[in-house]
Amino acid sequence: MNLVDKYIFKQLANNSLLILILIISVFSLAKSVQLIELMVSRGLPTLIFMKLILNSLPQIIPTLLPIIICLSVFFVYTRMITDKELIILQSSSFTNLELTKPTLIFALLLSILSSFFTLYQGPESNKNFKILLYTIKNDYSSSLLQEGMFNTIGKDFTIFIKKNDSDGLHNIFIHDTRDPEKPSTLIAKKGKIINTESYTKIFLQEGSQQFQSKEKKLSILYFDEYLLNINQSKGFDFLNRWKSPSERTLDELKNPNPDSLDDQNNLQAFKAEITLRYAMPINVFTFSLLLICFILSIKFDRVENLTKTIKILSLLIFLQVLSIISSNLSIKLDNFQLLNFFPSIFSIIFSFYLILKSRKLSND
Repeated sequence: MNLVDKYIFKQLANNSLLILILIISVFSLAKSVQLIELMVSRGLPTLIFMKLILNSLPQIIPTLLPIIICLSVFFVYTRMITDKELIILQSSSFTNLELTKPTLIFALLLSILSSFFTLYQGPESNKNFKILLYTIKNDYSSSLLQEGMFNTIGKDFTIFIKKNDSDGLHNIFIHDTRDPEKPSTLIAKKGKIINTESYTKIFLQEGSQQFQSKEKKLSILYFDEYLLNINQSKGFDFLNRWKSPSERTLDELKNPNPDSLDDQNNLQAFKAEITLRYAMPINVFTFSLLLICFILSIKFDRVENLTKTIKILSLLIFLQVLSIISSNLSIKLDNFQLLNFFPSIFSIIFSFYLILKSRKLSND
């Protein structure tokens, strides 16, 4: 790259980085608001909270990259036009093709980055996010039981502990509603949580169990030691649950389980997800190509700058809306998964039209 290419490339990289940081900050703030209730109610450590935020970011980065590079191209080239830099370069025998070269190189690099997220990191992070969220909501470890508060564990248990230290739990109250017709309440002075891969139990000492008999009479059972099993769902393994298309690998999408009714009912969604993962990186390149061609094809002047700006931003919004509509239709319509490539095809065709149009104007 020559000096001009390096200058434009650096400006694009700096603007893209700033826009990315801004959008990610806003997204993280919005995500934090959604997770704040869970964080407070479960007493989440900062590390786990940060893991939730970080695992949610790779899901949106491929969607953000076309917007980021388009905004960056818009800011860089309109500033160069305003500062007369672009006019000077064009007057110095620089062609429009040469002026678009740094943008296309930068867009190609971002397309490769987008491919990494869509094909590998995105599905893995989406899966990890759901597993971590499920673990937090159903984790029975004593570290996530807050003192002096009613902790809801799953749908069946409400646990209150007065003190939680290295010696275990103290002054424990547990309300068990696994049997709606016969709920019970356990009260114990001491206890410990026993966690293994196959079950989770609470070992209670010096307490009582209160429940209603069939005659609706209150019965109390006193015990010295009591082992309570708080596994939520027998035979349920979250890791082996049905996974949505967005958290599946390409191999899982291409080879659905023929014995799974859910898989067979979502075959079109799987096909659409495969094409979408290839289409999104291409969108990064083609959207930036169209936008730079559009910017260089129109004549800027001081009077109509606002009008041109509105046109450019309208084009950017149109491309994003087109991408969203194509993605939704590819899922709903059978055998229309290739519709995900339509925004890129449209961008390429329109870009060539603008190039030919600008050549005709220059020849005239």
